[in-house]
Parts: sequence; C-alpha cells; structure tokens
Amino acid sequence: MLGPFFLLMSFIFLLFLALDLRGKTLSQENELAQVRQAIQEKNYSLAIDLCLQQLLLDPENFDFNFLLSQAYAFSGQWDKALGLLNHLADRFPHNVDVLIFRARLESWKKNYSAAEVGYKQALEVVPNNLEAMIGLAEIASWQSDFSRSISIYQQVLFQLEEEKSVTKADILFRIGRVYFWSGNYQKAREYLRQALAIDQNNEEYKRILKMAQSRWQDKYEFRYEYQRESFSDGRAAYVDDRLALQVRLPQPGPLVIKANRTKRFDRNDHQLEAEFYPRLWSQSYAYLQMSYSSPAIYFPQYAFTAELYHALSQSWDISAGFRRLGFSEQKVMIYLGSLGRYFGPVLTFLRWYYTPRAGGSDFSWTANLRRYFSTSNYLFLGYGQGSRPFELVTLEDYRVERSWVFFAGADWALFDRLRLQFNFTHRDEGNLKRNLFFLSAGFRW
Repeated sequence: MLGPFFLLMSFIFLLFLALDLRGKTLSQENELAQVRQAIQEKNYSLAIDLCLQQLLLDPENFDFNFLLSQAYAFSGQWDKALGLLNHLADRFPHNVDVLIFRARLESWKKNYSAAEVGYKQALEVVPNNLEAMIGLAEIASWQSDFSRSISIYQQVLFQLEEEKSVTKADILFRIGRVYFWSGNYQKAREYLRQALAIDQNNEEYKRILKMAQSRWQDKYEFRYEYQRESFSDGRAAYVDDRLALQVRLPQPGPLVIKANRTKRFDRNDHQLEAEFYPRLWSQSYAYLQMSYSSPAIYFPQYAFTAELYHALSQSWDISAGFRRLGFSEQKVMIYLGSLGRYFGPVLTFLRWYYTPRAGGSDFSWTANLRRYFSTSNYLFLGYGQGSRPFELVTLEDYRVERSWVFFAGADWALFDRLRLQFNFTHRDEGNLKRNLFFLSAGFRW
C-alpha cells in the first residue's frame, strides 16, 4: 500500500520542484533582461543596483558578474570592472567574452601591452575571432602603427569577402579612417566610398568621407591677401598685398607660390616665395619655405625655413625647425618649434622662437587656441610675449627688443569653393603700438 502512495507523493514533489526551478529560471531571465536593457539605455546606476541585488542571493553567478563589470566599465569605474573581470578570468580562463572585454577595457586605460596580451589569449581559444582581431587593429592604430592596423583589418576583411553586411561596411570604414589618420586621403576616400556603398545612410561614414574630401591642402587654390598695419606714432600705415597659387600635388604634398609686395614710406619692395608641405612618413610632414626679394629694401634678400611636424599620438603633435634670413645688413638665424594638444575639436599649442645673437640670445613664445568646426573651418586666438613673439619678416621686426601680442581671427571655407581668412593683431612694444588687419579671399577647385 505504501509503494503507490510513495510514488505518487514523489511525483508531486518533483513536479512542484520543477515548477519552482522553472519559476526561478524565468525570474532570473527577466532580471537579466532588465539589466541588459538598463545598460543599453545607458542607465548604468540601475544596472549596477539590479546586479548587486541578485549577487546577494548568488554571489558567484557568472551572468550578473559579467553584466556588472560592463556597467562599471561603461560608467567609468574601470578599476572595479577590471577587478571583476580578473576574478571571472580566473574562474573561466577560456571564456572568450571575458578575455575580449577585459582586453578592451585595458585599451581604454591605454594599457596597450596588456590589451594586446588579452586579445591574443582570446585568439588562442578561438582562432580568427573577429572581435579580437578588430581589437588588435584598433590598438595598433591608436599607437600610430597604421601599417600593422591596416594589415590586421585586411585579414578581417578577407574573412568577410563574400559578404555585403554591416560588419563588412564597418571594417571598410575602419580601414578608410586609419588611412585618413595617416594622411593618405586618396586611399581613405577609396575605402570610405566602399563602406557607404553597403551602408548608404551611415552618417559617420559620410562625415569622415567629407573630411577626407575637403582637406584644403589637397586642392588647387588661388587667393588674394591684403594686410594693413597702423601705428600709434602717427606714421603712414604699412600696406602689404600678395597673390598666392596653391598647386595640388597629392603624393608629396601641396606647393604654394606667392608674389608679395609691401609699401612703406612711399617705397615698394617685392618678394617671390614658395612653400612646400612634403609628406615624409606616417604622421609626419615638413614645411619648407624659400623666398627671394628685389630690391630687398625691407624684405630679406633671401630666406629659408625648414620645420618638421610629427604627431606623437592622436592628441599630441610637435614640431622643430629653423629660419634663416639674409638681410643686406646682417644675417639672422631663428630656431623655432611648437607643441600641440587636441581636446576633441579644440587645439591648443605653444609656439616658441629662439634667436642667438652676439652677446646673448632672445626667446619668445605664443600660446594659441583653435576651435575647429571641420577640417577647413576654425576660429583662433592667441597671446605671446618676448623679444619677437611673431613671425619675423623684415629687419624692422628683428630690431624689436621686447613686446607682447594678442591676435584673433578665422579661417573658413564656404560652399567648398570659397575660402576666407581674417585676423586682427595688436602688438605692444612699449613706446610703440601696432594694429594689424589681415584679409584673404581664395577660390578652390
């Protein structure tokens, strides 16, 4: 008699147990869905609270620990996130999601060596894992190793060769963006157009492509420049004007030819000038300038400038060079350089000038601020102090002993054809004050 009754009770117990477990499973799935939704909506504080509540009941639950690490990471609490991920990696050493997310977080912290190790560990578990390969390509590009980054992206692209998916468009875009960062705008446009052919409505692809197309350095341009300088001592204003032709040389870099004229004290002086911007290697280019003047009343008989610019990273760049001026009365050497830092669309940079001379030397500096609205359009202002905190053009400039200067202006492209430049400069030399007004209008094609 007890046998059937025992079996019946066991069946009922197991049924209720199964229903209870199913209820708990459904409840947990519902909680996980809520956490994922909170993360997707960027409500990280809610996601963290939900995870912590569940982990009080089950501290070693993988899903809630992993989601908690994501919520911490996305909310900027990187050290807490790494602590959780390290714990999960110890418990689940072959979990690719943990290895990749930990490596990504290390890359956000700019621990690129640790990030590379993490991505390679993921590739040992799952060879040719696309996320890990993309991660390696990313950190290579962030360290300005553009050739390695492109090589890895090309391997990813090879795996997607037969597809026309959003993923393939993203890889094409990334390759184009790396070429853009490296200064190869022709290649950048090639890959960005391929990406847009697949994902035609992607605004980010369009934005970077427009930037690659609108670099004014890669266009022909003809412009007229006018400059008027007035003085506090009552003398007649100096008037300078020039014509400039920019020639597009896509591979070595643009060449600009100028014809300059200055009128001072009812006498004119003329100068022919050439500027060249050769691209040297990844993230580096040079500025070369040469000029010849006749009759060389105010301008130097000859002048030569060479300055090398190099990007230390996506945010920092530096330059160093010299300028040699041969006036009829004396020769002048100036050593110059700059250090710049980008904060998103804002560029700040310090520029300095050092002039050795008999019995000593002179030093000047300017602090500069630019706010970019595109690669061609920006507003700027600056302040400088020293013997000559400005570009030395004439022997009169060289003879200035001490001054401070303030300047502000804009460089703007209209309809991708017209280019306007304007600036105002106030220079205070103690007993003499100068106000300089500069205006330029150019046509590009």
